[in-house]
Amino acid sequence: MTSTAHTQAAPGPRPVSNDADITSTTAPRARRALRTAGWANIAIAVAQATGLIWAWSMFRAVGIEADMRELATQGAALPYILTLITCAAFAAFGLYGLSGAADIRRLPLLRAGLVSIAVIYVCRATVYGGIAAVRDGDTVQIVFAAIALLIGLCYANGAFVQRHPTTAAPRAAAL
Repeated sequence: MTSTAHTQAAPGPRPVSNDADITSTTAPRARRALRTAGWANIAIAVAQATGLIWAWSMFRAVGIEADMRELATQGAALPYILTLITCAAFAAFGLYGLSGAADIRRLPLLRAGLVSIAVIYVCRATVYGGIAAVRDGDTVQIVFAAIALLIGLCYANGAFVQRHPTTAAPRAAAL
């Protein structure tokens, strides 16, 4: 009879990979935050694409009608093209959120993407319009800034967890 003790795994917790993986059981809140942010971005992309049916009403509702009319003087299709480009950006942001939540396959440069998206949203919520909207009392823009801040914080939380993995259990030495 031969002994197989040297081939059996040591009792205790499973070893964690050295790669920072958000699928560990210690990051359910970060996964939920990234999932929420990802689906929110996909919903924004779908809403924008659907809103193209009533483009000028949508532009008026979000407060960019004058800018889009000025853009249309340079080319009638430009407001529509710009809207489709922003739809694609929101969809990409959504896919990165879902990838960070481990709901879809891991996308390239995931951590960098999550950090970049978080910075974009937090800047939008504060520097680019958020503070001015509060100062001016523009309720619609305050709501947009608050939504951007919440989404940005979801991405920042997920990016932080992606960057700081849980400590790995020591691996059993191979004999």
